[in-house]
Amino acid sequence: MKKIILLSFSMALAFCAVSCQNPAGDPSLASPVYPMNLHAAESVPIQVLRSGEIIEIVNSTADDYGNTMLWINQRFSAPISAIPAGATYRFDLHNLRDAYGEQFNAGGIWRTDEPTTLVIAELQIDEVHPLVGLVVISEE
Repeated sequence: MKKIILLSFSMALAFCAVSCQNPAGDPSLASPVYPMNLHAAESVPIQVLRSGEIIEIVNSTADDYGNTMLWINQRFSAPISAIPAGATYRFDLHNLRDAYGEQFNAGGIWRTDEPTTLVIAELQIDEVHPLVGLVVISEE
């Protein structure tokens, strides 16, 4: 009887330890590596507002931004469709991946750890032009 209780306890402990961990990345979902050589310190008046697991990108410029790559925290990225001048684009943060295929911790009801803070957001137009810095509005 003592062995059964000990075995049950060990199995429950192992299950909890495995289920509470952040899953490893999926290489098939990996994004490119952040293009540090294209980083620019300037930003344009495009605001990024976070509401839980979703961000709204408000393009208050007179410029259209075609299909681009969205970079968050110089690590996570995802392709996004066009953001016309004066438009607002909604994006689910769960779609962001890093170079190892790891998902951005956007939070949510089943997450056991704190969501990753959104610090810096940029748009990559192509492989040669500098990144376009966006204005991240603090969540606090």
